[in-house]
Amino acid sequence: MSRDKEKQKERVDELETMVRHLGNELRLTREESEEATHKYLDIYFNLERKIRQRTEELDQANMKLLAEIEVRRKAEAEKESLIQELRQALQEVKVLSGFLPICASCKKIRDDKGYWNQLEEYISKHSQAEFSHGICPDCSKKLYPEIHAEIQRRLKKK
Repeated sequence: MSRDKEKQKERVDELETMVRHLGNELRLTREESEEATHKYLDIYFNLERKIRQRTEELDQANMKLLAEIEVRRKAEAEKESLIQELRQALQEVKVLSGFLPICASCKKIRDDKGYWNQLEEYISKHSQAEFSHGICPDCSKKLYPEIHAEIQRRLKKK
């Protein structure tokens, strides 16, 4: 063989070796690529699953919060209504307080101007109380002994 042919053969051998190396590198790169793709897909699908799961958890938590907000809103409205009712009632209430100078005998009450008023009249002016009159058993017996005795007999028959 001639020198040129030997060089050509060496060059061909070199190129064949390079092609084999490139083939091996290509095969390894393809395997690495496939492995990386599998890992990527596993990570991607796990992440998607976790996202769906977390989204469901958050949706449930949001529903609970919305329900709690509604309960609190209703409670707040009820509280405001009660406060309004109490304010209204407070405006309507007249309160007697402090010392009331009262006669030990006739039970008249002395007002701020120094006048003596019947107990019922004084309380009616200073509160929203209303009176209806009756007579207690002790006074009935003292003031109307005959009628009291008759009432007692009738009550005993029942």
